[in-house]
Amino acid sequence: MDLNYFYTFKEVAKWGSFTRAGQELGYAQSSVTTQVKKLEDQYKVRLFERSGQKMVLTQSGEDLLFYVDKILSLLEEASERLTDERNLRGSIRIGTVESLAAYFITPYIKALKDQHPSLKIMLEAGLCPNLVQGILEGKFDIAVLLDRIQSSNDLEVIPIRKEQMVMVASPKHEWSTQNSVAADDLKHETIILTEEGCPYRTLLEQLLAEHSIQPQSVISFSSLEAIKQCVADDLGVALVPEIAVQKELASGKLQRIPFEDESIHLYSQIIYSKKKYLSTPIRQFIELVNDTDHQNN
Repeated sequence: MDLNYFYTFKEVAKWGSFTRAGQELGYAQSSVTTQVKKLEDQYKVRLFERSGQKMVLTQSGEDLLFYVDKILSLLEEASERLTDERNLRGSIRIGTVESLAAYFITPYIKALKDQHPSLKIMLEAGLCPNLVQGILEGKFDIAVLLDRIQSSNDLEVIPIRKEQMVMVASPKHEWSTQNSVAADDLKHETIILTEEGCPYRTLLEQLLAEHSIQPQSVISFSSLEAIKQCVADDLGVALVPEIAVQKELASGKLQRIPFEDESIHLYSQIIYSKKKYLSTPIRQFIELVNDTDHQNN
């Protein structure tokens, strides 16, 4: 069987469209249809069905995609092992959270890209639970989390540094002149939260539950930039990673609030599957991020 059929099948699954898959691969739609049909004939199953405007995987299609991902990953691994380690080709799939993607790891990605200009680096942001699952399922080669230290028999975990959480408010907020703010004060305040599943939202919710506190109101966003703007506009207060608001604190756009429970912290950390072969780019990326000059434990 032509292995290109697997790449085509994966693109159709990704985009939910024979036409879009053809555009991405440089094939005519008819060629994509033919390749998928040959796979269906080979395995004597139906791989896709139409749902509205999209083509979605059948259960058999889901099963095949699981194995296709493994096959293509092994092929890529073989290629990396047999390739000159200077200016490697191939790809590396990195999962991370928004705050680290925007304010921490981009210099290391640039350094890796400088070493290997032909390397394809795919960076995807998501929630920590989804990133962990993505590692276990082989969706990512490596992930950089901001969370409590992970504990799993299936994962290698490398703590990078402790990341301080800070309570921020608008300089116009009444708390900006106070010497101390207690958890109990939050019951009279609007709290601006990240989306459910975010570790620092979970930490704050646990703190509120421990003190039996029900905030006056809650606003929720999936974007850190939106949260920072809402805080700057004095719509409420937020607990966020210090690295995400350093620029705004320095410029005076946001005010750091002396929160009594500011000992709350998380750890930036690298995780990957214990079964994962560490290619040269992955090992180099780990070394770059885990440089002792950047640790702050």
